[in-house]
Amino acid sequence: EVNILWAAHQVHHSSEDYNLFTALRQSVLQKYTSWIFNLPMALFIPPSVFAVHLQFNLLYQFWIHTEVITNLGPLEWILNTPSHHRVHHGRNPYCIDKNYGGTFIIWDRIFGTFEAEDAKVVYGLTHPVNSFDPIMLQLRPLAHIWNTFWATPGFCNKLSVIFKGPGWGPGKPRLGLPEEIPVITGKEVPFNPSVPAYLNCYAVVHFAVIMDLYTELLGTVTMLSQGTILLRIGFIILSLTSFGLLMENRQDTKPGILEIIRCLVFVGVYKLGHLRSQFSSLCYAYEV
Repeated sequence: EVNILWAAHQVHHSSEDYNLFTALRQSVLQKYTSWIFNLPMALFIPPSVFAVHLQFNLLYQFWIHTEVITNLGPLEWILNTPSHHRVHHGRNPYCIDKNYGGTFIIWDRIFGTFEAEDAKVVYGLTHPVNSFDPIMLQLRPLAHIWNTFWATPGFCNKLSVIFKGPGWGPGKPRLGLPEEIPVITGKEVPFNPSVPAYLNCYAVVHFAVIMDLYTELLGTVTMLSQGTILLRIGFIILSLTSFGLLMENRQDTKPGILEIIRCLVFVGVYKLGHLRSQFSSLCYAYEV
């Protein structure tokens, strides 16, 4: 309901699929905004208690990202269940700004933001991104806020662009007009460009390599220099961006050229010892 905060959280909602991987789809900016909600607890909650409950809340919210579980009976009155959270992730008009609860749904019932699952939920943003580019997914909302801020006349209106809802505009209510939310027909098709089978295989294999390198980074991060850590993170971001453009199969972005550059960077950095695999037996295979 606050545009600048939604700019971070919308990355989590941009998925047009709804499964456990959606739970892991997070914004790099989220931690710079979530502290606002946690700060009041510092007045009366011990840090150790807060840390434990924060992790429990995080773990609980992982499993509810699924379409496999339909209804949990009486628990639906108390807990935030997969059914309730599916509504939260929907872009159907009846799903917008509903079911905010993390672990419990009682708060939404108390404050009037609860909505039961009804018509088939269509997932994603009201205005789909239609891209697999992770950098664009992270930064596009901020760019939109920036452009809207400068295009909106009046100082108070400019502040409203930042702190009111994403659908707000001069003369509109704080959260915008419900009738401006795009209608859902039920025939919406998730963004899924057709790519050759060999390209799918290529992306899967190289993504597995990146996962190996990332896991090794997590295991040795305390022993690495800041420069090496930043180099590895930069390479992972470059790789994910390249994979995303390959999967979009758009020729105007020249994904093949970026992928060639990425592979050359990989060989160079790997030979210099700045990248390491968990499995020494795979080192030669990776270079090949």
